[in-house]
Amino acid sequence: MLHPVIHVVNQMRLEVKYLLYTLCLIVTTGFAGAQPAAQTKWPYWHTSMVHTAWYKRDGAPTVNFQMTQDDRGMLWFAATDGVYRFDGVRFERLSAIDGNKLKSNNTNGILAVGSALWVGYNFGGVSVFDQGKVRYYGKEEGLPEHTVYQIRRSRSGVMWLSTADGLYRLERERWRRVGLEAGLPPAEYKARFEPLDDGTIVVANSAGVYRSTRDGRQFHQIAISDKYEVMQIRADGVVLLADHAAQLFRYSVDSEQITPIILPDIKLPGSARFDGRGALWVNAEGKLNLLGPDMRVQRSFTSPENLSGNITYDFFTDRESNVWIATENGIDRIRESRLNVIDLYPKIFGWISVQADLSGVTWVSSYSATHSWSGNTYGLRPDGSWIEGLAHNVSASTRAADGSIWFGSAESLWRLQNGQWQSWPLAADLRGHDVQAIAMDAQARLWVSVQGKGVFVFHDGQWQAGGGIKSLSGRPAISIYADKDLVWFGYPANHMALLDGATLREYGPTDGLEIGNVTAMARHRSGLFVGGDQGMAVFDGNRFATMLDGEGQSLGGISSLLSTRGNELWFHGADGIVRIGDAELTSSALGKHRINPEYFNYLDGHTGKPAQMRPLAELSEAADGRLWYATSGSVGWIDPNHIVRNTLPPVSQVTGLRTDHQNYPAVPGLVLPKHTTNIELDFTAAALSIPERVRFRFRLVGLDKDWRDAGSRRAAFYTNLDPGNYHFEVMAANEDGVWSSTPGSLDFRVEPAFMQTVWFKLLCVALALSLIALWYWWRMTLMTRRVAERLGERLRERERIARTLHDSFLQSVQALMMQFDLIRYSLSATDPAQKKIEHALDSAGQVLEEGREQVLALRLNHELSGDLESALSGLGQILAPRHQSRFTLRMHGTPRPLRAMAAAEAYAIAREAMLNAFRHAQSDEVIVELRHTARQFTLQVSDRGRGMSAEIRERGHRPGHWGLTGMRERAQDAGGTLEVHSEEGRGTRITLRLPERRAYARKEADKLAATDQ
Repeated sequence: MLHPVIHVVNQMRLEVKYLLYTLCLIVTTGFAGAQPAAQTKWPYWHTSMVHTAWYKRDGAPTVNFQMTQDDRGMLWFAATDGVYRFDGVRFERLSAIDGNKLKSNNTNGILAVGSALWVGYNFGGVSVFDQGKVRYYGKEEGLPEHTVYQIRRSRSGVMWLSTADGLYRLERERWRRVGLEAGLPPAEYKARFEPLDDGTIVVANSAGVYRSTRDGRQFHQIAISDKYEVMQIRADGVVLLADHAAQLFRYSVDSEQITPIILPDIKLPGSARFDGRGALWVNAEGKLNLLGPDMRVQRSFTSPENLSGNITYDFFTDRESNVWIATENGIDRIRESRLNVIDLYPKIFGWISVQADLSGVTWVSSYSATHSWSGNTYGLRPDGSWIEGLAHNVSASTRAADGSIWFGSAESLWRLQNGQWQSWPLAADLRGHDVQAIAMDAQARLWVSVQGKGVFVFHDGQWQAGGGIKSLSGRPAISIYADKDLVWFGYPANHMALLDGATLREYGPTDGLEIGNVTAMARHRSGLFVGGDQGMAVFDGNRFATMLDGEGQSLGGISSLLSTRGNELWFHGADGIVRIGDAELTSSALGKHRINPEYFNYLDGHTGKPAQMRPLAELSEAADGRLWYATSGSVGWIDPNHIVRNTLPPVSQVTGLRTDHQNYPAVPGLVLPKHTTNIELDFTAAALSIPERVRFRFRLVGLDKDWRDAGSRRAAFYTNLDPGNYHFEVMAANEDGVWSSTPGSLDFRVEPAFMQTVWFKLLCVALALSLIALWYWWRMTLMTRRVAERLGERLRERERIARTLHDSFLQSVQALMMQFDLIRYSLSATDPAQKKIEHALDSAGQVLEEGREQVLALRLNHELSGDLESALSGLGQILAPRHQSRFTLRMHGTPRPLRAMAAAEAYAIAREAMLNAFRHAQSDEVIVELRHTARQFTLQVSDRGRGMSAEIRERGHRPGHWGLTGMRERAQDAGGTLEVHSEEGRGTRITLRLPERRAYARKEADKLAATDQ
């Protein structure tokens, strides 16, 4: 009698549990609601996946109902405390979008359509935010005051809403309820719907499943829901169903066929959904299970170990194929890793090494330094099955050129060749000491380094200390590498040895080796590369050169080096696996010594650490090109030829601007107040797979000459900004170095204060010019006064000298002549002294005449004042009558004011020439010509007298007289040239030529220069 009761109770428990899962799914989202149309075809998941969880402490939303992704790649979440935005690094809870506030922070539905973001509220209404503007739809636009569950857009561009009151369609900015008139009956629960790829709409409610026509105006029933609950509607027309016994079914809208989904590993499935790869995820027994193509569990995620919560509210696949899960505690991301980690055989643990043979089997060995247990060696076949090998507690291994694999331990050596095992015990005195390193040289001799004992050669079953090289025996090497006919030995503290035949050469720090303990070596076509715990170096045949990465950092912690058949260099280091391309290696060998390696670390699924004290074989290249690696607790592989790359360029964007006093949204036409000098610009780019490797560069156009490298920093700072218009740009590169196709930008303006305006600057310029003009006027007035004073002083000095000469010297000479004349009259006419006195009186008369001329010159010179014509005319009018001659002054061209210095020198030259002409030429006429042209000024004094003798022309002056010499010197000082032309009996012509820039006056300051002469 108890069996029926137990059966009923169990059935009730099953239905209650299923109902809880289904109600949770129905009330929160209809998890497929945010799924984008599956247009991108991604490969099925492999077993290696990276999981990351964000909790409330990380800023993530909890109890998030729906998520969406905008055209920039940003994730948006609708939660009960607002809208959240996520770029892969930080969550931002927003109560306003682009400066426009939400109608309520209690949100439920959300959808990104192009540049617009649609947000539905739990208490009714929808807001549409688009490029800084907002549009609200509420009761006046036909929407009920009920919860908005889903927002969708059909292929024809029509917007649809699922609310607690039914399904609504937007027509001409007004919402219309879709009801019986359209063939859609009312339902007990909210409608769950999805636009299909063919343009139709599929709606599921408690009455059944309905499909619309292409215009979306009429619906017809395609399935009845009395037996099934709809769990997901996909855009390709596949509907995921569950019956009351929790059995899953796949229903095709087009064929109307229901196919059961058999789950071999799951007895009681809860909620289920397909992701963007077509994989099925099922909640069952407290786990979120990923099913493989065979519907068996491929990977399970549990809470709290690797899932943030127990309840799945929403499930979303982004455009990079990552799966996002919203739980009651936070947000989870599951993505595929680049390193493929395998499930280890249960007996494999400890320090692990790998060697891949030519048959496709990868041999995994475990090692313990304590020897408390003996880890065996197991081979992983290509089909995933394991086989057991003979080697145990392997501390070193190598693959020889013939394809054989050698293993070494503290007790034995093993060789695996063509599937056959063979072993040899260590020499008696070596047993109990781990084999540190082994390598097979070109003569098929196995070089073995034994801890604490030294280096030995094992060949044909015989052991030879040091291989016959005394300095190698008793000296253990950390690493050994056979390089064709050469054998390299690595030692601690930057030391190596090279065996070439019977010659051993030592290398150390003096040879450029600075990598610490030498742990690994590999030959590339560009040189021998050597790795250590403190760096990596390349050997060019003579010296070692240390290798650095692009940021100038050393490449340390290297435990294994491998040169692949693709001419790449891979090494296993403390932080993961590193790939260096052939082009980088070639350029480094040419002297660059800086490389840009590609890292595969914890972000790519790398776990554990490689051995450092004993460099095990932790990298091996298989026959199919895959690279196998091992760490302290994992084994995996990567295929260098088939690494999945993210070719999707990130869309960079500016998210905000901060000043010292206020935060501003990044909206077009942003205007900052006056006195703003310091700003911070926040930017981001949604590369959601590995956001930790996203790199940025930015510039403020007009201020930055080139792009600035920001690294992973997502902010730019500027200080001491001037007022004006600015254009800020930012670019981003994803984890694979794909840069944004166009920069994100923000235009903003800093308002100027009055003192920073153009009008203020013009006013300052005008004031400055006025002050300069005032100062110039004052200076010129002062200079003019000084010039007048100096001219007055000179005038008075000349007049005083002239008066002194006239009143004293000339009068004294005149008196002296009168005394001599009285003496002459007192002598008889025949007195011999008579002629001497007459001669002396003639000479005194000449002296008196010259004195009068000098006095005249002094009195005339003050009248010059730049008017050369008047001065020369006055002088000529005085001299001509005295010497019974005529004087003529001729003018040519338009007279122009002369520089004071030029006028003074020209006057002095002309006066000397005129005096010579009147006194000595015995000419009946002296002619002075002044010629003013645009290029030069010419002064010419000519006569028709007796001319100069050949002796005077040859010497350039009359013996005892320096008049001609003085004229030439004055001409040179004035910047001109003097020409003297004379012929005996035909007169003399003296010509002064001054260039325009030295002759003509330009500024009043020339007067001051003239007074200083």
